[in-house]
Amino acid sequence: FDIALAAGRIEDVTSMTIKRIVSRWAGLRTFAPDRLPVYGFDTREPRFFWCVGQGGYGIQTAPAAAQLCGHLISPDITAPPPGVLPVHFDPGRFA
Repeated sequence: FDIALAAGRIEDVTSMTIKRIVSRWAGLRTFAPDRLPVYGFDTREPRFFWCVGQGGYGIQTAPAAAQLCGHLISPDITAPPPGVLPVHFDPGRFA
């Protein structure tokens, strides 16, 4: 039902026509080795920003994750969520 609903909504707001669903995919759960999300710039490629490893909690944590990522990208504009230490989610913890 959810896939049909999504296809219908896509057709409602675009000029696309969906005749058939070739593949169904509802999401992918990724995990870091320590089971915490990974948010921050890559240690080897500083132009690459990681936002992975939500492990099935992406919808629930999205507001705080967005605030944290905003802080990491533009620290002068936004603060991290209260009580959240960015170092816990830094990609460099695996280096």
